[in-house]
Amino acid sequence: MRKINFLIFFGLAINLNALAQPLLSKQEAIGLAMEKNFNIKIAENSIRIAEGNADKDNFGYKPTVNISAGGNYNLDNSKASFQDGREVSLNFAASNSLNSAVNLNYVLFDGYNRKYNLERGQQSVVASQINARLALESVLFQVFNSYYETARIESDYLNLTEILSISKERLERSKVNFEYGKGTSLDVSNAEVDVNTDSIAVLNQKQLLANAKHNLNFVLNNNVLADFRVDTNVVFARTLSKDMLLEELVNENTQILLAKSDIKLSEIDEKLTVTSRLPTVSLNGDYGINLSNNNPASFLSRATSNGLTTNLSVSWNVFDGGRRNIQEQNAKIARLSREFNYDLVYQQAIRDFENAWTTYQNRLEIWNALKQNVITSRLNFQRSEERYRLGQITSTDFRQAQSNLINALTARNRAKFDAKLSEVQVYNIAGKIQDVEY
Repeated sequence: MRKINFLIFFGLAINLNALAQPLLSKQEAIGLAMEKNFNIKIAENSIRIAEGNADKDNFGYKPTVNISAGGNYNLDNSKASFQDGREVSLNFAASNSLNSAVNLNYVLFDGYNRKYNLERGQQSVVASQINARLALESVLFQVFNSYYETARIESDYLNLTEILSISKERLERSKVNFEYGKGTSLDVSNAEVDVNTDSIAVLNQKQLLANAKHNLNFVLNNNVLADFRVDTNVVFARTLSKDMLLEELVNENTQILLAKSDIKLSEIDEKLTVTSRLPTVSLNGDYGINLSNNNPASFLSRATSNGLTTNLSVSWNVFDGGRRNIQEQNAKIARLSREFNYDLVYQQAIRDFENAWTTYQNRLEIWNALKQNVITSRLNFQRSEERYRLGQITSTDFRQAQSNLINALTARNRAKFDAKLSEVQVYNIAGKIQDVEY
């Protein structure tokens, strides 16, 4: 009865401590990351920049209009001789002039350069969206990894704390037995050593738990010192089809999508090199106004003028010394390289998926096996505990059973969370990490 009361007290203490900390669910952690993570914000800004760069106004589809104006003021010393014999000398004679003009320029045809640059800008938006998705998937994987690592360490911490409580109870029993002559001082010493060992293990695990929470807070862009509990339950996918995920991989894997986008960009670049072989046709128009006030020595005292000037120009770079041929050749080589890169990325994705799938299946089997180990170790510990209470086994044998239990619990926890992270990795490679069950 004493043991039961002690364990109940210890359990209440743990529960009260847990209730003091708010629970951070997986859904809340993902929501915080989506809202506050810096990498996601940077990726979103990159999309906005790409969308701005892809705007039609950025490629010369509209005319340009320039307005210019100017004026000058002169003070001249001059001497003028007229045909009738008169002479006029002027000192600091003032004169001034004003001018203004409106210029309109419009490129009627530029060899499809605008068209292909606009197409390239739009494809760059697609590429930036894929990169943003890649950043999002990376953040999600970091959240899952940090969350489940925190959950594993927290589970181990609770298990170690329970083991420590058992060791403390054993120490109390050893002291009582020694007082009544049923035990030896060696039993008390051994129990004290085990309590110290378990206490150190709990302290080390507590530090690991604090560090894991700091890491998770960093990923979430949360207050690093924020304290919380995590959900230690793990939900595995009920049905996970390898063939279906492989089909999804071809169309959803972000690395493959980026490689496809790079091929499209290189194809557009190849088209752009051909545009330089075509002429450029431009239309220019100017409307100007000029006003001048002359000094008395001038024939005209004032003059004004205004007029419209239009110009249609054609420019055609017929031969550029061979540079264009080199650019076209390099563009074709670049496209071939992008196609080779796609094949490489595709093969790497298939390899990574197969490795992740095999690892996932293997870890599931290990986890199932270790679950049985925990059942066996717990039964063995319960029997050893009863026999130790009856004096049928030594404290060393009891400690061995206790160590076997904590080792089995730790191994099972690690296997469980490793298996779940392997499942997340399988979904991630297939481009479906958003479908992970948690």
